[in-house]
Amino acid sequence: MNQETIHQRHDTSYRFLLSSKKLFVELLRSFVNQGWVQAVNEEHVQEIPHSFVLQDFKRQEADLVYQVHLNGQDVVFYLLLEMQSSVDFRMPYRLLLYQVEIWRYLLQNEEDALSNRKTFQLPPIIPIVLYNGKKKWTAELQFRKLLANEDLFGPELLNFEYLLIDVARYTEEELLSLSNTIGSVFLLDQTEDRGQLLDRINKLMNTAQQMSEDNLQKIMAWVANILLQKVPRNESNPERFIQNLEMIALFMRLEKILGDIHKGEQQGKEAVAKELIRMGMDSSTIAQATGFSTHTIEEWRKQTY
Repeated sequence: MNQETIHQRHDTSYRFLLSSKKLFVELLRSFVNQGWVQAVNEEHVQEIPHSFVLQDFKRQEADLVYQVHLNGQDVVFYLLLEMQSSVDFRMPYRLLLYQVEIWRYLLQNEEDALSNRKTFQLPPIIPIVLYNGKKKWTAELQFRKLLANEDLFGPELLNFEYLLIDVARYTEEELLSLSNTIGSVFLLDQTEDRGQLLDRINKLMNTAQQMSEDNLQKIMAWVANILLQKVPRNESNPERFIQNLEMIALFMRLEKILGDIHKGEQQGKEAVAKELIRMGMDSSTIAQATGFSTHTIEEWRKQTY
């Protein structure tokens, strides 16, 4: 899989997740440390079904635009999904272009707003960049920092600052402590190899049990969509590896259902482990997913076959 395909798959996966208003609000509340965040209400969030990515950048990114009624006024949130492996130092300039396009789009049918009236105002736009590259994001956050000799001038220069959400910079502890869907996605997106991926899926079992059925389905779809990227290059049997991970995703659903029935009884988890044995999952993977020892699983396997 080439890099362009990987980036497009990530763009699509994140866009799919964050097209959910609930998960968009969850993203803001989890990773944006601003006082106004708590005032964002899912009921007052409306997606603007239009992409503002310019032709020059079509292969580099995807975007989402939400209009939010916040404290008595409409605010636009522009979320740019930057899934590249390298840092683009032109980011403030690109965001300026996108914001101008958004204002043009919103005002094109607003004849009254375009008239020269004293009350004319533009809706505020909050630009946010979601970046998942391994390299630390080192591009300037303020637009004026791109201007030559900007330190010679004061507020007469154009300026704005965008919010950055850098997926790779959060620790495992921080993401697990969120106990939500977005934190789980970021944690899985950070994984480097098979062992770490399986270990983290296991650590997310409790979080998965607390998710709504809708969110659980979304994270499972996200896992399935980027699964091929997480298969190690030296994996001798990638199809088997993918099948095992798909079974773990199924386990997450089965455990949630049985958890509702058994209220966490050991028999519920044991029943799921035995079902995974019947489905052909290897013992070490089942052990990582359920917490049982490989010896116990092998004993159950003998009883099953």
